[in-house]
Amino acid sequence: MQHPFDISTDHLCQRLQQALADVDAGLAQAAAQALDRLCHAAAQPGEDSPATTGPRVAVALAGIHADLPTLVAALLADPDLAKGADLSFGVGVLDRAGQEQVQQLLTAIERLREWEARYPAPRSERQREYWRRLLLAGARDARAVLIDLVYRLEGMRALVDEPDEASRRRFAGMTLAVHAPIAHRLGLGQIKWELEDLAFRHLEPATYVEIARLLDERRASREAYLARTEGQLRHALVQAGIRAEVYGRPKHIYSIWGKMRRKQLSFDQLFDVRALRVQVDSVTDCYAALSVVHELFRPIPSEYDDYIARPKPNGYQSLHTAVEADEGKVVEIQIRTERMHAFAEYGVAAHWRYKGGGGGNNPFDMQVESLRRGLSRGEVQPLAAPMVYAFTPNGELVELPYGATVLDFAYRIHTHLGHRCRGAKVNGQIAPLKTEVANGDVVEVLTHKEPAPNREWAHANSGFLKSASSRAKVRNWFAQFDREDARERGRVHCERLYRRFSMDAAARRRLLTALGVNSEEQLFLAVGSHRIATETLQAAARSQLGTDADRSARPPRPSAPESEPLAEPPGGRSLLIENQAIDGLKVTAAKCCQPQPGERVMAFISRSQGYKLHRPDCRNLAHLAGRYPERVLPVEWPSPGDDG
Repeated sequence: MQHPFDISTDHLCQRLQQALADVDAGLAQAAAQALDRLCHAAAQPGEDSPATTGPRVAVALAGIHADLPTLVAALLADPDLAKGADLSFGVGVLDRAGQEQVQQLLTAIERLREWEARYPAPRSERQREYWRRLLLAGARDARAVLIDLVYRLEGMRALVDEPDEASRRRFAGMTLAVHAPIAHRLGLGQIKWELEDLAFRHLEPATYVEIARLLDERRASREAYLARTEGQLRHALVQAGIRAEVYGRPKHIYSIWGKMRRKQLSFDQLFDVRALRVQVDSVTDCYAALSVVHELFRPIPSEYDDYIARPKPNGYQSLHTAVEADEGKVVEIQIRTERMHAFAEYGVAAHWRYKGGGGGNNPFDMQVESLRRGLSRGEVQPLAAPMVYAFTPNGELVELPYGATVLDFAYRIHTHLGHRCRGAKVNGQIAPLKTEVANGDVVEVLTHKEPAPNREWAHANSGFLKSASSRAKVRNWFAQFDREDARERGRVHCERLYRRFSMDAAARRRLLTALGVNSEEQLFLAVGSHRIATETLQAAARSQLGTDADRSARPPRPSAPESEPLAEPPGGRSLLIENQAIDGLKVTAAKCCQPQPGERVMAFISRSQGYKLHRPDCRNLAHLAGRYPERVLPVEWPSPGDDG
């Protein structure tokens, strides 16, 4: 995939046209016209001018049989070219559908680059994974991801010329955290390994140089040993009638360092530094070759993996085994078909040449796999991601369900932030709460000083909140708010009852026990939320106060018809009117029934006129007692001459 940096643009364009020589003649002619025009536009004046990055990327993609829209988009995506390049190539070069595909690819690539340039490499693994998903979901087309990855690879190859160390480390950090894992997820093994090694070279230069030195010091003896082992294995396969290609595997410094760190091994303890690959014609030959390997050398059972029967989630297939060869040295051997090798090296791009592929169980990985399958049919398969990923102003990514609003965004960051949310800015523009978040949006939440959610937010059909968990947070807030309101109402009611019955602390404790609650706070909440009825509360209070309480207690709610007089409570004396006042409240006779001193009377506590005295058979009193039983009291109104 790599080409010298000083190769001319014209030469690269010739390579492109040669790569397309085996396709349909009409397509090759159209490609030649378009690519010739674009390549010459990309070159600087003069025949020997160095190539810009676009033609280099296009040559690499042509080598894996990318389609014409991909190659044209790769050329036009060159950062050195002016934006808005002319796509009107005329009839016979790119039809309207092809031009639309190119434009869509360019738009996706520009969007990916904008995100990549905006923020530094993510630090946590969760943020790294969000970044990978953002780039895959934001591209929507695997071809755009592939173009972006090859451009990234070219950028890493040229990074050594960047004079600013901070810029080098930032670019390399993003590559290692985000782009190399994406290449792995898409099965792009060759790109993945090179991205990792180049990034590692800039992030850990001392370690990189040390491992490279150790590899170089022992290269001669290692290559001589592998040559002997390779000859033995090739001869045994020929004897078994298996047509195979046997060759040494390239060594990747980053993977060597990773295994040393993961397994806490020294360089001398790594046996996969010595590795061979066997490439055969069919799956049947893979297992036959494995049998030959295990007959020729002693296998190490713990190091055997069958990725043909159980492919990796990214579709990778191969047989892996490790054996003890001559001199007791361990050699790792991979066995695969040509198709498996193409997929291992080029992943998604291998679908331009081969059909099929593996899949994973993760919903997002399954979406990526459907994107791969679309490539095998030459289709543009949008990635219908179930989630969207938006940035906070400081560059943190937030994962949200597809269709989520800016209010969902606020609640996902923190519940209290959601309660205080009054609006948002999306990409610097004021946006209402129902605004849906798109991939890559930068969302700034605007807040009140105090929580002020709206009950409407909790309704799924209101459009404010897509996430069920966010709606639950709103419901919980109002449930807590209602509890506090009910507790305050209950407190006022209970304290009025305490005063009315002159209940001391001991009587209050007995009341709690009688009602089966553990604290006054629980009592206030139960009364305020109507779980304990007023009649029940008053009956319990009277029962705790005994005979003295009976004097001050009101009668139970009358069940007799309105025409019958109200009955007095059994036993004890009623409240005694002294000097026309009770507890400092004014006492007046009701005009409806006009009771007289010395007659049996009942008192109704009005809100503004104190105690109103009624005859027990008064219809108005019966009506009031039915609605406000707790405000009706029995009283004694002695005549002026009564000693009482």
